[in-house]
Amino acid sequence: MDRNLDVSGQYKLGWRAQHTTAVVGEVLYCWGGDQEGLDKSHDSPTKRECTSAIDVFNLLSGVWSSKPTRGTPPLGIKGVSCAVINNNIYYFGGWCGHGSCYLNSLNCLDTLILQWKELQPTSDNSVTKRGYGGMIPMGSEGEPQQLLVIGGLAPKLATTLYRQFEYIEIPGVDGHVRTNEQNIYNLSSGQWIVPFVSGQCFPPTSLFIVERISHNKGIMYGGLVTDG
Repeated sequence: MDRNLDVSGQYKLGWRAQHTTAVVGEVLYCWGGDQEGLDKSHDSPTKRECTSAIDVFNLLSGVWSSKPTRGTPPLGIKGVSCAVINNNIYYFGGWCGHGSCYLNSLNCLDTLILQWKELQPTSDNSVTKRGYGGMIPMGSEGEPQQLLVIGGLAPKLATTLYRQFEYIEIPGVDGHVRTNEQNIYNLSSGQWIVPFVSGQCFPPTSLFIVERISHNKGIMYGGLVTDG
């Protein structure tokens, strides 16, 4: 990522792809994604340099800036799902950037102090390791206490198959599946739930948009599916 100043002394945001953005108050936070200077290692000083900074756009002034964060940022940097509750941004999963290294970790960034906190490490638990899905907050109208993770792209060999969901192999992408798997994380108990669903579930989808529209509803749009 180009973190140099332009001729006027203004911070210049470099190119970015497969990143996440979230709005808290009057500020847009841009984190992760493919960028200049990012290597393809699982973990390295170069990668940490990229992941330890977050780009901030002030919606009132129209000015970009780069801010350092504290703590340990996630290793999943591409195709990460994110959701906002109050001043916290939650980040789930993502692709590490090499091979079939996907994660199912859940991390929180406190935007008041720009401090990372790992809520759940990547592990072989009930939640499929994946990226390029979506996540929205759920629960009470005041302060949601749950996060709903849906869909995405996953490595076939690392995927636990649940009968209530679908996992479809992707032609031309060896060893990967698209899924409509759904998982709920309870922020109070720190536990994951794999729910049973009713009604007509969306097909296995990745790279879609999902937005919360009420305390118990969200809307999903677009994305990639596998024909047949």
